[in-house]
Amino acid sequence: MATYVVLVNELLRRLNEVTLDVAGDGFGTVRNVQALAKDAINNSIRNILQTGQEWPFLKTTQTQTLVAGTRQYDFPADYSRADWQTFYIKKLTSVDNSPMSLPTISYEEYIQRYRHYDDTGDQTGISAPTLIYQTDEAKFGVTPIPDQAYEIEYIYYKFPADLSAFSDTAIIPDRFKHVLIDGAMMYMMRFRSNDQSAAVHQGNFESGIKSMRRILVDEPLRVRSTVVDRLNSSNQVLGRVL
Repeated sequence: MATYVVLVNELLRRLNEVTLDVAGDGFGTVRNVQALAKDAINNSIRNILQTGQEWPFLKTTQTQTLVAGTRQYDFPADYSRADWQTFYIKKLTSVDNSPMSLPTISYEEYIQRYRHYDDTGDQTGISAPTLIYQTDEAKFGVTPIPDQAYEIEYIYYKFPADLSAFSDTAIIPDRFKHVLIDGAMMYMMRFRSNDQSAAVHQGNFESGIKSMRRILVDEPLRVRSTVVDRLNSSNQVLGRVL
């Protein structure tokens, strides 16, 4: 992955402007076009990330250690969206629980079908959780209330902070660096009031993002047959083999 100063310098070269010291000397105090170039790089990254929350390079595996008697848990500070199909409770050796995937339900279903069990059960903990429920906040809940320090693993999509230090690494893969630079050029051309050039770079930028989505996000169409072979199925039920 390219560093912040490398990206800024590539942008400045495209603009035929003076580049910055790759060792970072004076990077934090630059002004004028160099400062605008720094902003343009971050704006371009932000724009790419906001076109979709499910970029594979945003995936992060998180392990949450539960606390006995605690129902809800915060997602990490850089949380954008959870993959609700990936929650998994690990085996805890001290209690010999069964490791398994944990289905997710809505908060409304939790209220209607499960909360009264938690409210009337032991508030210090009931057992190993078997369900995850969504909340209206950046949290998830577990039910039944845990009675031990179980570990739950899940995947979430993060939204990283802006690049700041010269050595910060961009999250966009290097093979799509040209897309990032096209976006930054669009912002720089708008600053220079060059609407024609800005429109050209905007077209390249949007086309590049579509290519990224096609390569990284969009899955090929998969079709599963639901045809039932009644003859073979009947024979199997009856124990016959043709």
